[in-house]
Parts: sequence; C-alpha cells; structure tokens
Amino acid sequence: MTGKEAPIGAVVVGTGFGLFTHVRALRDAGFEVRAIVGRNQERTAQRAAPLGIPLASDNLAQVLSDDPGIRLVTVATPPHAHYTPVMQAIAAGRHVMCEKPFARDLPEAREMLAAAQKAGIVHALGAEFRFDSAQALLRRVVKDGLIGDPLMFSRIYQQPGSGEEEPLADWWTDAAQGGGFLGAFGTHMIDQVRSTLDEIVAVSAILRKLTTTRPAMTSDDYYNVQFRTQSGCLGAIEAAMSFPGPFVMATKVAGTNGAAWIQSGSAFGDPEEVWINDADGTRQIPMPAELVNPAPEPFGIDELIQTEMDRWHTQGFDVAPYAKLFGQMKARIEGRAPPLPDPAGDFSDAAAGQAVLDAARLSAAQGRWVEVEAV
Repeated sequence: MTGKEAPIGAVVVGTGFGLFTHVRALRDAGFEVRAIVGRNQERTAQRAAPLGIPLASDNLAQVLSDDPGIRLVTVATPPHAHYTPVMQAIAAGRHVMCEKPFARDLPEAREMLAAAQKAGIVHALGAEFRFDSAQALLRRVVKDGLIGDPLMFSRIYQQPGSGEEEPLADWWTDAAQGGGFLGAFGTHMIDQVRSTLDEIVAVSAILRKLTTTRPAMTSDDYYNVQFRTQSGCLGAIEAAMSFPGPFVMATKVAGTNGAAWIQSGSAFGDPEEVWINDADGTRQIPMPAELVNPAPEPFGIDELIQTEMDRWHTQGFDVAPYAKLFGQMKARIEGRAPPLPDPAGDFSDAAAGQAVLDAARLSAAQGRWVEVEAV
C-alpha cells in the first residue's frame, strides 16, 4: 500500500458466530480478513463466499504456516473446541482472541493463559459487551466512585422463549460440551460484575431447565447466581432463555452514596440510558461520544442461518461492541495506546471468569456456597 502500512491480516476460526460477527467487526476495526477455518472445507467455502473471504480451510496450522501476513487469530468454535486453535495460534506466535466460555474447566484455562503469557502475544477474551454503550458507562460511573462503595449488584434478564421451533447449537444443549445458558450468557454477566466491581470470591447458584419443548436438552436454560466480591459487595445475576411471560431486563448497583442503573431510552427504539440517584437527586448521566455505538445492521443473508443463536447474532447488535474490542487489540498489536480507556478482557479475565463458572456449577450440583479458586 503506497504511503501506508498493509492492514493487519486476520483469520477467523468458526463458521457460525465467527462468520456473522467476527468478520464484520474485524473489517470495521481495520483488519483484513484473509481466511476462515471450519471443520469441513467445502462447507466453509460455501459459507465464506458471500462475504468475499479469500481463503476457506479446515486446517488452521497450515493457514498460519502459509500466510505470515496473518497476525491475529479469532476463535469462535464451541467451548470444548477452543483449546486446540488457541494453542496452535500461540505456538505460531500469533495474537489471539478467544470466545467465551473460555475453556472446559479452570485447569485448561490456566494452561492457555500461561502459554499466551509465555509467548508474549496480545490475547483477548470475547467479552464484547464491555463496549456496549450503557454497560461501559455504568462501569465508569461505579469505578469513578459516583455512588460510593458498591454494596449490592443486581442483573436480571428473562426471555419469553420465542423461536423455540429453531434448533440450538449442540454445545448449548449438551452439558458435557460446556453448554447451557450459564456458559453461553452467564459468562457475559460474570465479566460485567468483575469489570464493574472486583473479583467474585464466593457463589451460590441455581441451574434449571425450564423449557418443555427440548426433551434432549441436558444443560440449563435458567440460572440464578448469588455472589460476594472481594470488597464485600453482594449481588445476584439471573437469566432465562425460556421463561414464559413478558421480557424482563434490568441492571442496578447500590452504593454507600447512591445508586446507578441502566434503563430503556425515553422513546421506543432509543439507546439504553444510565441514571444515578444520590444526594443531589435523580439524573441521567450523559453518554460520552466515544461510547456511542451505531445502530445494529442485520446480516442480510438469511440462507446462512441454521440455529436460533444464528438468528440472534445476525441482528448485528454485537458487531459495534466487537469492533471496539478489536480496535483495542489492534492498537496493542501496533504498539500504541488503545483508543478507549476501558480495558478489553484478556486471558487473565478469561481464566478468572472460568473459575467463577466452575464454582457456580459445583454450587448448583451440591446446593451450597462455594469459594471461587484463585487463578
């Protein structure tokens, strides 16, 4: 490129979420998507063609060996299949971003973290909602001490269960593959708690299956996790993939000097807002310009949709937050300061989140409070 450095090359591993979200977000962040890797080369090529991805392969190690211009690997396979591509990327000296849930268990997460640290690469966790506008602003409000010391955190999310006629991905329904709504969605909530407050040190969890239309499902589609953080803040996160009735969503944090929360915009379709109540009354916190995300753009290629999760992700709501995550990574790869002060999650966060996930599953199985292992 005349007068400019060539864009950083990237390869996406995974032809579902990786195709729908990673590819678009990488391009928006200024990366060049040079390849995509799936389990079946012919099928991968068919799915990659509409997006104009130059190379489709079923062999990540070969792709990395053949193309030194690829400096970033993003991994969007099911959680039980994260380890191999992550370790292949690290062994090849490539930077890597891995989806959540990060690993099968904490020992595996520790191994990937140690390998990435030893290799000195840039590593990141797919916790894109750190860059959701409202979540990012709420974090700033709490971290800046506007409500004092946090005392209580509450996050609830209940879907009514529409769309159950569409299949779910195998790993979502199979507990043996690290599936369930706690792994798929709860990991986002766990990261929100950790990044907004501090480390979770103990949990008491309930995991249930509420749906009656998926008899083969062995994993949870509902969870409630009470927790205690290192600083003594208490809280609960709850979510349901299929809870009949109205849609419910709320996030609130109470502190020693007030409370802050996320609420729907003043008009239908408006972005979410962050509000605070303290000694000065109740008021909205203005959204900083750098945290504003563009409106989602649907994927637009319906023939590639195979599962209910595909339909969710093709709505495009996670593309802009992911583009910001990749923008943070790109700056680090180039050796410059990231564009936002809000930190992206890395493999240390991934392992810490895995420790909470493992403790929650143990708690649900044994019906007791469980201390979270230190990473």
